[in-house]
Parts: sequence; structure tokens; C-alpha cells
Amino acid sequence: MINNIRGAFSSIWHNKVTSLLTILGVVIGVTSVIVLISLGQGLKNDVSSIIQGMGSNILAVVGGKIDTNNIQSQQQVNPAQFIAGDILTSKDVASIASLDSIDDAVPMGMVSLPLKNGDKVAMPMVIGTTSGFLDSVDLVDLEFGSNIDDTKIDKTVVLSAKTKQALFGDQDALSKTVNIGEQSFTVIGLLKQPEASIMSNDYENLAIISFNNATIINKNQEKIFRIIAKAKDETDINKVKEDIKNTLIENHNGEEDFSVLTQEDLLGLMDQFLDLATTMVTAIAAISLIVGGIGIMNIMLITVTERTREIGLRKAIGASRGAILSQFLVEAIIITLLGGIIGLTISFITNYTIRNNSTLNPEINASIVLLALGLSTVIGVLFGIWPALRAAQKDPIEALRHE
Repeated sequence: MINNIRGAFSSIWHNKVTSLLTILGVVIGVTSVIVLISLGQGLKNDVSSIIQGMGSNILAVVGGKIDTNNIQSQQQVNPAQFIAGDILTSKDVASIASLDSIDDAVPMGMVSLPLKNGDKVAMPMVIGTTSGFLDSVDLVDLEFGSNIDDTKIDKTVVLSAKTKQALFGDQDALSKTVNIGEQSFTVIGLLKQPEASIMSNDYENLAIISFNNATIINKNQEKIFRIIAKAKDETDINKVKEDIKNTLIENHNGEEDFSVLTQEDLLGLMDQFLDLATTMVTAIAAISLIVGGIGIMNIMLITVTERTREIGLRKAIGASRGAILSQFLVEAIIITLLGGIIGLTISFITNYTIRNNSTLNPEINASIVLLALGLSTVIGVLFGIWPALRAAQKDPIEALRHE
């Protein structure tokens, strides 16, 4: 085996250009697969930490029926239902809030209008909600000023740091006014900048007004796309989920056109979705690995042809078919392992660059490292076996006659 390894490195060295191009195909394939898997793993970690940060007693009610056990079963569901504003109502919010097991129920209404301050315009996500919203969403915290008071009819707004910067620059925005449609709102609070995360983007550009004001702006249409329910700590969260579902089914005349999601449901749903997405893009990237494998098979076939006399000589002095087979198979595996190691190194560098220049946090763990080396070995075996078999099956007399 040591002689085979030594011979493989010698062959690679004597065919430097061809071997380099062959290894390059494996490097591209391994790098693509590892970077995409590590990005998917990092995204799962971000999503999990955010959902877990909401608290195990937080439930989300959304429009549309979601099967949390199998995301692929959602094919027949209209995705627009999940952000629809005409399924959930203020009656649903009140019904949930009236349950003995619920501390608070918070509606999230939508307003599709820009914010203006003179000639400056911002396009944040405008949410109509209640004062309990800040307690329910982990990513959103008040930094300056005060929270909205949904018990009052005054027109007030709380802005995220990015929205405030777009409308007021470095000036103090508290007590200043902004226009939402034809309505003028006074800025009473500013939110903290959320920690860098792929999931924080939705809350970097945000404006919060009272649900009543949002309904007025929407011409008395409520447009609730989500309800956040906070259960009492000592309650069984699955029983609370069933209580909410039964209550809303009664409100919706027996139709279950909504979903009640616990922290566990959200984690499972996001994990399934991200796993499916990662698998799909990784499968596409793996095509380059197949191309690299074909390149290895091609170079090994050329190598076998060029070394026909060597094969004949080795067989003439007693080398078995197994010895010849292992010689060329080891060479193919070493080529792919070199490509895998180089690809893994490039993946570390790529992930470091991504982590330091974006909100993404890719993660390479031990299983991903083993996957890289395993893929390299499998590609070497699969695409090296045919050339190795051809070498092993050569007739020694015919091989010695080869010019």
C-alpha cells in the first residue's frame, strides 16, 4: 500500500498540469457543497436561537392551514394565505385573550404605505399592533422614548434605527412628526438596532403604530396577518394550542383556515424548510463533483494507456490483478482527497469572509469535514474503479508489445 501511495504521488508529480486541472474539478465541487451546507446549518442555528428566544410560552397564529409534520404537504395550500390580512380578525384576538390560559394576545396588522418627512421617504414594514408587541418579539426592544399606548386615540409611532436614520439622519427624532399616507404621526420612541442576523433584517426597517390607527389608515379594514399569544407560564402549551384552535374554529364557522404554531412547531417547520432548501441547492452544486469525477476517470484512462508497458512488466514479474487494481484505484482516491482537502480549506476561508462581511453565520462542524473527505473518497472510488479494472485486465504479453 505504501508503494502504491508513493507511486501515486510520483505519477501526479510527473503529470502536474493534467493532475492540477483534474484536482481543480474536485476542489470546485467540494467547495460548493461544503459552503452551501455550512450556510444552511448557520441559518438553522440563527433561526433556532431567535425562535427559542421568544420563549416556550409564545404561540403564533397565522392564516392558512400548515401541516407542521410535513412541509412538502403544503403543495396544495395557497402561500398567499400565510400573509393574508382577511382571515384573522379582532374577534379572534379578543377570543384568544379571553382564555384563562392566556396572558395577552397581540394582533399584527399591515399598512402598505411609505413614511415621509418633508422630501425624505422611507419604506419600512409598518405594523399596527398593541403595546404588548415589544414583549412578544424578542428582536425588538425600545431604546429611547416610550411605547405606543393602544388605549389612546392619539397618533403616535415608534421607529426602528434604520427608519429613523432614513427620515431624520443624525437629528433627534423624538417628538418630531412623520406622515403615513394622509395622517401625521408623532415619533414617541426609537428601537434598538437588532443584533446582526439573517432574521433581523425584517426588524431593521420598522415602524410601529397602534392597531386602531392602522385600521383607520386601511379604511376600516383590519388586515391582521398574525396574532402573537402569550400563554401563562404554568400552563401546558399543547393544551393552550388546542384551546386556541377550538376557539378560532368556532369563530370561523367550523373552518380551520388558520394555524396555531408553538415554539416547537416553528422550529420543526423552519428546520424542514431549511433542510429541504439546503438539500436542493446542494444537489445542484454536487453536479460539479460529478463533472470532477468524470475528469478523474478521463485522466486515469489516459494514464492507464500511457503506462501499458509498465503494467505488462509488473504482471510479467508476478504482480496480481488485485495489485494492479489497487495501484490505480489508490491514485484516483489520492487525487480526489487532495481536491477535498484543498476544497475544505477554501471553504473555511470563504465562510470566514462571508461571516465578516454579511449577516450570515455559516458553520462548519466535524460532520461537514467528514462529509468533505467522504465525498472525495467516494468520488475517487466510483470514477477510478473502471480505469483501474481496465489496467488490471490487460494481458501482460500484449501490454509488453505496446508502443
